Amino acid sequence: MTGSETSSEVPVASAIWAVEQVAAELRETYLGVAAAAVLLERVGAGCTHPALRLARRSSGDALDLAGEVDQQVNDGVRRLRVTAGQQEPATIGGLVEVLDTVCGQWGAAADRVRQLPARVTAAGQQLRAAVPADDPTLSRHLPTSSQPRAAVHGDETATEATARQWQHAAEQLDLMAECLTSAVAALASYTDGLSGAVPRRARRGETT
Repeated sequence: MTGSETSSEVPVASAIWAVEQVAAELRETYLGVAAAAVLLERVGAGCTHPALRLARRSSGDALDLAGEVDQQVNDGVRRLRVTAGQQEPATIGGLVEVLDTVCGQWGAAADRVRQLPARVTAAGQQLRAAVPADDPTLSRHLPTSSQPRAAVHGDETATEATARQWQHAAEQLDLMAECLTSAVAALASYTDGLSGAVPRRARRGETT
């Protein structure tokens, strides 16, 4: 390695470090924007005002662009590192390792989500038990004009509507866990097909 090559490595490494910091901040920002978009969707459900529609569409566009930027930045970083000999081009073994990591993270998320429905259901049962049918506050009938149509059935009381919605939320959490479990199974099947070409460590929970 010549002196000129050595001197050029420093600014290149510095540039990689700087752009990786940007990518890391972008990923954190992405999560914040996504969470805010969910909140907007929640409070704006059923509203067709053009300004709200534009806000939803623009936030979605921003998330798509963030994904593209992350891809471009990381592609450049990988290219520079391969050119500099800092890492070998992607191999099947490296791909399998990444996919195993994804499976592990999805599996952990599924395990966590799977514990939530029972807690939401229990909260709904507690609400029903705590508020008598003749309670003058939460058991009074809701004004349907101020509620989204999907939120109120007929002359439901506040307690009934809330307990029903919480039960629906619990069912959605069950579905979410099933989706994650299905994703893990599908990805694991794909990874197993690849892993036949290279030795790999057993996934957590697997037996040798």
